[in-house]
Amino acid sequence: MAYILGYTFADGSLYKNTHGYYYLEYTSTDAELIEKVRKLLGSSHKISFRLREKDNPNYKNCYRIQIGARLIVEDLEKLGVIQNKSLVAKFPEVPRAYIGDFVRGYFDGDGGVNLKQYWRKSRNNWNWVFTTQFTSGSKDFLDGLRKSLKGRVVGGQIRQKHQRGGFDFILSRHDSLALFKLMYDNAPVDMLLKRKYNIFLKAFEVLKYNIAGVA
Repeated sequence: MAYILGYTFADGSLYKNTHGYYYLEYTSTDAELIEKVRKLLGSSHKISFRLREKDNPNYKNCYRIQIGARLIVEDLEKLGVIQNKSLVAKFPEVPRAYIGDFVRGYFDGDGGVNLKQYWRKSRNNWNWVFTTQFTSGSKDFLDGLRKSLKGRVVGGQIRQKHQRGGFDFILSRHDSLALFKLMYDNAPVDMLLKRKYNIFLKAFEVLKYNIAGVA
């Protein structure tokens, strides 16, 4: 449930209407994630989807599931998930034993891992850039996330986006390795997004990092 809570802070939304109907909604461009959430919540609700607009290559297919569950919604509210949370969310209290699961859930929804090459003119060669980042509309949430990682990562910068708004919490190469160990050590295969996990593995292969003993 720590994984689900983390993912809920990323791609989940709570709704309550005037008729007393409570429901939880998840929306993602990753069908794999929506399927995992449905399975972990023991839900049989239908997954709907919206096809990518043919005239806009920047859009992707979007998948959504809505689950009517008043008790779940009320429990999530107690943990800090509220309606219209994107700009005001605060990092919840998560037991240290489950922080890796929570962070992985949030990362699968609103995190990214990047491996790119650039030409280093001063040395006349190619160099690899390997970073990870978390995105949120709430700087308070990212501040809380950074504090929760203290002792595991040594750096990290929170930067405000200029074009789309919101904030990024960016980790450099060595902190990204520490983040990988925190998130994936003994992680169940049904509680991780393979696409992002595999980018980590590719980065470690290219950079010749030894990750023996890490899931």
